[in-house]
Amino acid sequence: MSAETRFESTRWARLAVALVNTAPGERHGDFLTTPTQLRDLLVAFGEPEPVTVRDADLVDARAARSDLARVFAVAGDEQQIVERLNELLARTARPRLVGHGELPLHLHVDAPGSTWGGWLVASGAMGLSIMVAEHGVDVLAECAASRCVHAVLRYGPGPARRYCDASCANRSRVAAHRAARATSTAGNGGQKDGPRSAPSAPTAGPGVT
Repeated sequence: MSAETRFESTRWARLAVALVNTAPGERHGDFLTTPTQLRDLLVAFGEPEPVTVRDADLVDARAARSDLARVFAVAGDEQQIVERLNELLARTARPRLVGHGELPLHLHVDAPGSTWGGWLVASGAMGLSIMVAEHGVDVLAECAASRCVHAVLRYGPGPARRYCDASCANRSRVAAHRAARATSTAGNGGQKDGPRSAPSAPTAGPGVT
């Protein structure tokens, strides 16, 4: 992985969303209960091996998850989003340029000596703040599907995302289709296919000889 990819703010924002979405809900249980799960999440979002995660890291990562979830819980409310992100930045972020090993100068945003959880909340708050500054508060949202409160980052090519994944998008489409059919049926006095017309003489068509 290149240094440009490793340290970009968009990656921090995407990781923050993934962290928030590990929380238990109606769709799944808790995906952040062991140090191994935290380690796998970090590696999946670009942290280079070796990644060592201890019990204290897991405790702080779960606290970071709660902190970042509070930002998405007020999606659509500009003032509250700004207040919550600013509070997290003031409490956790210590931005500074660092160079070590063979890596070029890059930005560290957590306080020196932080656990992985400390880094997650600091980098998450910074990444989300930069996204808001560049794209507006509507870039942060919750999934539009019913009974799903997953965080969504409405960023990328094409129309702004409304759903956290394809599963929620499909469930919502099916629910909307069923609701439309039910409304149509009710409007037709309970006839599913609408009023029947008198049968007409068959006409020739494809496959008819």
